[in-house]
Amino acid sequence: MVVTKTVLGLDLGSHSLKAVELRSGLRGLEPLQVRMQEASGASQDDALGDTIRQFIDRHDLSTENTSCALSGQRTSNRRLEFPFRDRKKLAQAIPFEIEGAMPFDFDDLVVDWQLVAGERNHGVVAASVAQKQDVSDFLETMEAAGCSPRVLEAEGLVLGNLAAVFDLPGIRLLADLGHRKTTVCLCVDGQPVAGRTVPVGGMAISEAIAKAGNIDLEEAERLKYETALFDADDAATHAGALAVVDRIARELVRSLESLDPSAGSMTTHPDCEIVLMGGTAKLTGIEAYLEARIGVPTRRIRLPEDPEKAALLAGGDPLLLAPALALAIRSTGQTLSHFNFRQDEFSFRSNYAWLLGPQLRPTLGLALTCLILTGVSGAVSLQLEASRARSLERQMAHRYSLLFPNQTVPSQPLAALAQEVTSARERANFLGLYGGNLSALDLLTLLSERIPQDLTLKFDEVSIDQNVIRIKVAAQNYEAQDRLENVLKAEPVFANADVTGSAKRLKDGSVTFGLSIPLAQSDENL
Repeated sequence: MVVTKTVLGLDLGSHSLKAVELRSGLRGLEPLQVRMQEASGASQDDALGDTIRQFIDRHDLSTENTSCALSGQRTSNRRLEFPFRDRKKLAQAIPFEIEGAMPFDFDDLVVDWQLVAGERNHGVVAASVAQKQDVSDFLETMEAAGCSPRVLEAEGLVLGNLAAVFDLPGIRLLADLGHRKTTVCLCVDGQPVAGRTVPVGGMAISEAIAKAGNIDLEEAERLKYETALFDADDAATHAGALAVVDRIARELVRSLESLDPSAGSMTTHPDCEIVLMGGTAKLTGIEAYLEARIGVPTRRIRLPEDPEKAALLAGGDPLLLAPALALAIRSTGQTLSHFNFRQDEFSFRSNYAWLLGPQLRPTLGLALTCLILTGVSGAVSLQLEASRARSLERQMAHRYSLLFPNQTVPSQPLAALAQEVTSARERANFLGLYGGNLSALDLLTLLSERIPQDLTLKFDEVSIDQNVIRIKVAAQNYEAQDRLENVLKAEPVFANADVTGSAKRLKDGSVTFGLSIPLAQSDENL
């Protein structure tokens, strides 16, 4: 049984690659390493695969338990309600609901779902849908990178796993303000219930700055973080950039309204809060600007107060690494999301080549040594047992020759001795050895001695078995039978003898009767 395992959350952002590696064990989660690398210029699948491979090799990241997320621009998230919550019924009903709402052939889709709320007669399901071609393309890219993810999550919903580490009570809209897109996840009481992705992010802000200042995009990217975009005095100068942020604000409002599992809008809920993360969340003053625009308390994500939980990011920036941490948690027992597009033909197949890796080579060497020693020990034990058996055979052959000097020693003397003992026991039982060392022959001798000389009896038939001596007796008359009975009663050893069996009178006046003497004697008769 595996007690600990190493898990890797790999966030494949359009601007940078982020990785969080943890060790999951009986004591909980332990940090191993967090890594980041720019991914600019790796937009093509081949180039991205090479970039990922180099990233993994450079930092020696473990890829046996890797979790990734399919871009939210390649998935469709649905919130479905049913008049039941039985999982078997839901599994049958969800495909029909999805098929009617999607403009694609259902056979070309991968669907996964999670029950997020409901009562006895009401179930609320968060479903995520992706096209098989998109899943296949993503997995091919990862295979080219030498990293086949065990879990392929739905981007957005996986952010809900942050509730296992960060303090996210009540209603929280987690917003990952990325480079090309903004991904949100709605959490209610620490449980992810819905998610969506909108195609607007930090790059659109950089493009607006570049256009307004007539500068290149790289310079605009630098100015974006150095300039006070949200200063009211410079609002006219940065109108284009602010318009992009306003669009993000509107999308966050739509998310709170469209993802609301209740009847009303969450923007007015007293316990609602927006939590920002991602590279664009590093813009100075963006949280205050969004809060003023939306009317909902807004803050950047910050490290938890618990030192052990805070250590999971190993000193890294939670704004940038929170999505990768959420993916890493997905492969542990603390996960809150359970989506995985690796189904059916895309199911994960383990690659055991990692067993030959440098970390396990000493263990494999010790295991092989133990196996060899076990084999040698077994062979030596067999040799010793065979030697003992041959010694016993010689001893038994010698004993047999002493007991039966006139017989040839058989090939299996022990079995021959057992047969002789059994034969002797059968003969002894047949002769009826019992208390007082009297045999059946001794009983007949004693019987002959006790019969008076003037009592003429003739024993016509005598039979002896293991339990009784039976004698057919011929006498002159019934008086002789009575006298024999009195003689036997006078001798304790014959106390249970019976002389009344099958008495007949013959034509010449003589009589015949049966005499039975039991061989099983009680202690009183011995």
